[in-house]
Amino acid sequence: MDKIHHYHSDDVNPFSWSTPTREYMAHVLEQLPSLEEVLQRQSRPPVCLYNYYIVLRDRLRMETLLDFWLDVQQAQVLHRRYMKQQQKKKRPPHSNQQNYRLTRQPSSPTSSTVLSSPKESTSPYNTATSATTMATASSTIQPPPSSPAPSSLASEPEMLTHMLLMHAQRMKPSATKRMTTTTMESQSTTTTSTSALPHLLHQPSQMDMIDAVERIYLRYIVPHAEKELHALPTTLRDQITRAFADKSQVLDDPKVFEPAKRYVHILLESTFTLFIRYKVFMNLTLPQQIARLAGGLLALLIAFSLEFSLIFLNIMPWSKRLWGILPFSFAIYCLCSSITGLDPLWVLVFNVSETTTCKFNPIKQAKVRQILRKRSLFLLFIMIVLLVLVMVLFSAVPGHRL
Repeated sequence: MDKIHHYHSDDVNPFSWSTPTREYMAHVLEQLPSLEEVLQRQSRPPVCLYNYYIVLRDRLRMETLLDFWLDVQQAQVLHRRYMKQQQKKKRPPHSNQQNYRLTRQPSSPTSSTVLSSPKESTSPYNTATSATTMATASSTIQPPPSSPAPSSLASEPEMLTHMLLMHAQRMKPSATKRMTTTTMESQSTTTTSTSALPHLLHQPSQMDMIDAVERIYLRYIVPHAEKELHALPTTLRDQITRAFADKSQVLDDPKVFEPAKRYVHILLESTFTLFIRYKVFMNLTLPQQIARLAGGLLALLIAFSLEFSLIFLNIMPWSKRLWGILPFSFAIYCLCSSITGLDPLWVLVFNVSETTTCKFNPIKQAKVRQILRKRSLFLLFIMIVLLVLVMVLFSAVPGHRL
């Protein structure tokens, strides 16, 4: 939380050319996907749910908030399916069959005979034939089965996020990589993704709902839990604890976590600006920035050593000093990309953004691609200007042998 308040403070940032201001961030946020669109997986990389989880985990150490929100969201989706199933069980079976017959369109001579007008069935022969046909049609036409098809989960994308973010350790590495690509980057392969989740295809029972609610409580709420929510206020924690301590009621509805979910959503909104800063204005991870800082300083040391050696040894001809352009170019490129968190060549040439160390996502969001390209061109201009100034300075110094 201290890191969030630090970045949201009103202090002027000395690196204003590399870090956007709050006013500019507010203007950009209006043109980018919102937090709700990211949570519902309606955005494209690099501003997507997968990268949001990576930023919360690697930079902010707050991935537990997103885990809790997604778990409660999935439990609520399962509870809605459970309530629909209970309503279907309470409905009389003949009403379903009658509604199915009324909505079925005639597509055969049998069905056209059943729906024939009274004028065509006035004779005894037609009456008997109609009765016989009605009995045959009623025995052949059956209501559709109530079991859900795998494609029915396409309208509930929240149920698939748990597969990526919560069950990654239970799957093989190859399956994890395939599910990551399928669930977070493509909406058209939902059926393929759900084939790896047979436990989500059956209709949930009351015991399933009780287990889901208790699992959330034991994982996030109890003291010293696996992923305890330390940011949750004591009042909300005590309210949930009292609800579970009451043995007179059966907790099969995740609405007991609704106040905590709303509070966690507020915290996620406070981190969303940082996520936009890291993924819209930058395309490097923190380890990559540190590595480039170390490499840039080392290359800068080599460049200064080379140039000062050529000057104080008075090496002739003068053109040999131009060899210093190689270490200076590498040093300036690494240092500038480390400070700004932006690699211009990765954006302009390869159109990629780094998710984890040496793992990349293509930049598919149009607005993000436009912003990164403008910043990359500006950063390249700054690098070229610095390189020219340094080389002119060392080339203009007269040689003097010590």
